[in-house]
Amino acid sequence: MDFKSNTKNNLLIKLLIILLSLVSPFIMIYFEGVKPSLSSYWNSPFQAMFIIVNALTTYIFMDIPKWRLSGIMLFLLTIFSVEYYSQIHDIFAILFFLFTLYPLYNIKRYRYFLIPYLISVYWLPNLLWFEIHSIIVLCIYHLILLIKLYNVKS
Repeated sequence: MDFKSNTKNNLLIKLLIILLSLVSPFIMIYFEGVKPSLSSYWNSPFQAMFIIVNALTTYIFMDIPKWRLSGIMLFLLTIFSVEYYSQIHDIFAILFFLFTLYPLYNIKRYRYFLIPYLISVYWLPNLLWFEIHSIIVLCIYHLILLIKLYNVKS
């Protein structure tokens, strides 16, 4: 399947990936309880969900030139489990959230998403809610871009 194509089917697949990325943290919390971070779900029955959602999100990021570096960092934090490579994992996680600032700032039309993304720092004493807040902002951002792309293609 060619994700770079913007056919109606591919836009629908991207929409489903964004929605899965949005709800997966809440699914994990509902069934496994609150953990210190999303990466902590690596050590749970939701390990496959964690890996698949991050892999699909990485694939979509790699399709958008300004998001490729964020995609690479997401991929790297996913393959280095927090259980065995916690320091490397944490470095890539920090780099992912920092490198995501670049595309949010550079797309002028939706630059205002940078503000709620930065506000997620408020949650930092609790890493899980910081991550979830950031993911919600990124999902809404990409959802709006996808809808705009769909409307242009229609």
